[in-house]
Amino acid sequence: MLDDFSRYIIAWKLCSTMRAEDVTDTLDLALVASGCASANVHHRPRLLSDNGPCYIAGELAEYIEAQRMSHVRGAPLAGANVESLGRANNLVDAIPRGFRNRRVKS
Repeated sequence: MLDDFSRYIIAWKLCSTMRAEDVTDTLDLALVASGCASANVHHRPRLLSDNGPCYIAGELAEYIEAQRMSHVRGAPLAGANVESLGRANNLVDAIPRGFRNRRVKS
């Protein structure tokens, strides 16, 4: 989870699947790390995500409602969220030049 304003990584978890449970576990870590889980916060956090299967699952919608959070999804087929995340963390610079724009042969 990344704070959109400061670009600070609040919590992260490496998962082998893309289930709603993985997202809720990571959100729990972020809420505890930020103090939102124990403090009386007037402006609850908002989740900004893509339209991946784990983010459109009913289980995640129930969790977000229970946490009194909101959820905003990016426009389909628009990589603006991913691109801004990559630029913010210099992820493009971390990819060795030989692997950039490498096409997979079918």
